[in-house]
Amino acid sequence: MNNKELLNQLTNLTKKEVSLSVLCEALELNEYEVLALIRQLRLDGINILTQIRDDDIYMFNHGERELEEENTYKFHTDENNEFKFVAISDTRFGSKYQQLSILNDIYTKAYDLGYKNVILCGNISEGLYPLTNIYSESNFLDDTLTQIDYIAQSYPYIEGMKTYFITGIKDEKHLKNNKINIGKRISDIRGDMVYLGYSSCNISIDKANMLVSNSKLAKTYTLSYRAQQQVDSFRSEDKPDILLYGGLLQMEKFTYRNVKCVSVPSVCATTKEMNDKRYSNTIGAWYVTVKTDKYGRLEKLNAIDSVYYKTNKDDYKKSKILKLTNKN
Repeated sequence: MNNKELLNQLTNLTKKEVSLSVLCEALELNEYEVLALIRQLRLDGINILTQIRDDDIYMFNHGERELEEENTYKFHTDENNEFKFVAISDTRFGSKYQQLSILNDIYTKAYDLGYKNVILCGNISEGLYPLTNIYSESNFLDDTLTQIDYIAQSYPYIEGMKTYFITGIKDEKHLKNNKINIGKRISDIRGDMVYLGYSSCNISIDKANMLVSNSKLAKTYTLSYRAQQQVDSFRSEDKPDILLYGGLLQMEKFTYRNVKCVSVPSVCATTKEMNDKRYSNTIGAWYVTVKTDKYGRLEKLNAIDSVYYKTNKDDYKKSKILKLTNKN
């Protein structure tokens, strides 16, 4: 076998925990040759963990899953000590209920209003459903690579604007099923789309702290409950100034324990799954301005809501791709 074939076979063998001795036997290689292949996979971005146990080395392939405990990013305010961005969530690309026309409208309005940054709070894709799942027919794109390619080609592009995004519980299905991190893949293709990590990212705006998060928990009757739960879990010294959270399909802002909480709505029509689970679904965006004081600390958070009350039926079939440059 050539090197590429060996790497592919090693990738498949390590999908389940396996010992070095078993790998040597299966690949007909010695220990040093197998470990050299493991090193090559790691250099290619495949996270293979090893553990010494019972006089052998055991390995497991985590695919493109990030193993870092905390994702961080930094922004700086302008000459007016302000940082402006649009907050969205749950675009659910790949679903028959996606609303690319509304997303395009949000980007166009944002640009016209002078907003050059968009923060997407997870679930950029609809993820995957098993063929036996009753919701599998709600996807018009049903595999990982097709969804990645579609998002990279169809997500709005306006020259001078950037999208910063985390992946959410829907996007996690690509990692679980195929060990592919779609956030990394999309960001590698689209230079204007910056991947901030899975599930959450701690963002510094001067000296103000903002946690961008995607909920892994189900919605509750009380809109503010999930955010309050998360804030209650913080020690006083760990509290962010701002909590920006998506995944709950709702739009709300309030202050709790001195944390400014902003729940970010979806940009997707109500799916059959949402309807069956009796989830209300607010569609829209927040236009946010963060202002810091002369020391760089949070002085004010201004969030203006923009709600869309009507969605477009079968929008995935007829929406146009938005690509605007200085030339057009």
